[in-house]
Amino acid sequence: MIRNVLIIIIIVGIIVMACEPPEKVSPVPEITFKEFLLEDNVDSLGNEGKLGTLKFDFIDGDADIGSFVYEDDTSEERLATKYNVFLIPFEKMPDGFYDSVETDPLKYIIRHNEKLDRVGQNKTIKGEMKISIQYSIIPSQDTLRYEFYIRDRAMNQSNMAYTTDIGFH
Repeated sequence: MIRNVLIIIIIVGIIVMACEPPEKVSPVPEITFKEFLLEDNVDSLGNEGKLGTLKFDFIDGDADIGSFVYEDDTSEERLATKYNVFLIPFEKMPDGFYDSVETDPLKYIIRHNEKLDRVGQNKTIKGEMKISIQYSIIPSQDTLRYEFYIRDRAMNQSNMAYTTDIGFH
């Protein structure tokens, strides 16, 4: 009898130790820069330019990454939440410091993807994102870098991340 109780206690102990508690991750997204590639490109009309690809990792504790708004949706209430990736350009100066470029940030949309929906107690999602930037007109600056961030549907803004230097000339 005592042997059976001891075996049950050991089995229950092993099961409890094997269960991992849900990972506690903030509902505010966090991003980490991975890579920026710049390549020569010819668009569908035959125009030469450059194509930049920004790669970064993300993690979000409540899985509310991605917009339900589509490009052709122009209602005023939706425009405030339409874009969720923002890239702010900075020019590298001769002294090695960076100065902001007088322009609006580049804005992109991460669309909602049903594969990212989570149910249950652990809603954390993480992965890699790629953003393509088409440069039809090459920037006049020799070297740029971007400060970038994302927003989730709750309008939580991620940390700021920086690309490496991007040489155009």
